[in-house]
Amino acid sequence: MIQNIIEKYKYKLFLIAYSGGMDSTVLLYQLLKIKQTDDQIKIRAIHINHNIHTHSKIWQKHCFDTCEKHDIPLIIETININITKNIEEKLRIKRYNLIYKHLFNKEILLTGHHLNDQCETLFLSLKRGSGPTGLSAMSSETIFGKTKIVRPFLTTTKQELKKWANLNKLTWIEDFTNFDTNYDRNFIRYKILPILEEKWPFFLRNCFRTTKICNEETKLKNIFLKEKIKKFLHFNECLNIKNFKNLKEEVCKALIRYWISLKNIKLPSYKTIQRIYNEIIYSRKDANIKVIIKENEIRRYKSSLYFIKTTKSIKNMIIFWHDTNHKLTLPNNLGYIIKNNKEGINIPTPKNSEFINIRFQYSGKILILGRQKRRNIKKIWQEYNIPPWLRNQIPLLFYNDQLISALGVFIINQKIKNVEKNNKNEWNISWINNIQLNYCNNFLFN
Repeated sequence: MIQNIIEKYKYKLFLIAYSGGMDSTVLLYQLLKIKQTDDQIKIRAIHINHNIHTHSKIWQKHCFDTCEKHDIPLIIETININITKNIEEKLRIKRYNLIYKHLFNKEILLTGHHLNDQCETLFLSLKRGSGPTGLSAMSSETIFGKTKIVRPFLTTTKQELKKWANLNKLTWIEDFTNFDTNYDRNFIRYKILPILEEKWPFFLRNCFRTTKICNEETKLKNIFLKEKIKKFLHFNECLNIKNFKNLKEEVCKALIRYWISLKNIKLPSYKTIQRIYNEIIYSRKDANIKVIIKENEIRRYKSSLYFIKTTKSIKNMIIFWHDTNHKLTLPNNLGYIIKNNKEGINIPTPKNSEFINIRFQYSGKILILGRQKRRNIKKIWQEYNIPPWLRNQIPLLFYNDQLISALGVFIINQKIKNVEKNNKNEWNISWINNIQLNYCNNFLFN
């Protein structure tokens, strides 16, 4: 069944997702048969114990014994998490994360997904109200980090796999939770598809055709969007929406969706895309609106959309820098502060009586170096085009309660502030970080 597919790949390294069920058992034995005539093929297997069934240990031992019998290296991982909602989806994500960390360079992950699985996935997408991307269901080949997931049985029915398994006298395990119709996939498998197949024997094949057409339409649309979005993408990957009002709504939403897809996260629902379009695209430039997508946020600043990771608030945090001979690590992966770096800023050396500390919030008027008048710090942030969500992420250097500098942005004019220079000695301070502040200063779309 799979020899022609396996022969396509130059590097013959394969990791089989081996549950011990019929599908993955057939996959394992078919690959073993091919290996008999091609000694370049290297096979490993990985078994994920989900720990949600009383027979989990028995299934694990079955997989271990089978792999040991055929001299196949087996990796065993166990999932220990308490899940009450979206069990199938969360376990799937956890499972793939565990598998990914074990993949060798250029090693291909093989799964036993078949035509029936594909049809079930299509129905689940219909239930969610998915568009062409979702209705594409599973692809026979998917990019997976630096390697691929290959599903060689995607055009093969479960009945055909079972026939092969019986002919070759294979043994496999039966997961009785697969018969629990409280799970959406099982409900489709046992309550819906059998009726449709009985009425229309060709139904599964036509489901596959539909997923293939949707996949081709999605690829074609993405080719168009890949070129189209170049006019709207900035170097820091924000999306310029200045001219969106001149485009049709469908094009705007397609561009937003494609832009989000570049972030390698699960695409948001149609409803979420519509909300971004309605609430953010047509909001005032100074409106501080955000749309949350799991652990991320879509924010607008002036005429650009930004995709940012949600971080915990640190605006009330104070961090004392007791030993300035060592770097000071900042929270929220904001990097660190060091002294005596050639590329840093020069500021007056603190007095012995002054405590050096870092804060992330300040209000009131300030006079910054190079200016003649005090201005509210909010206006200063705006002048430097610092978006609102970044303002409480920029470390503010204080001596006691006196603001000295917003590192990477401005320095307070010391003629006004009562900070003395210690024998004309100056400190050189650097904030080492991955945050792009300069992109706001000169390149932001206005």
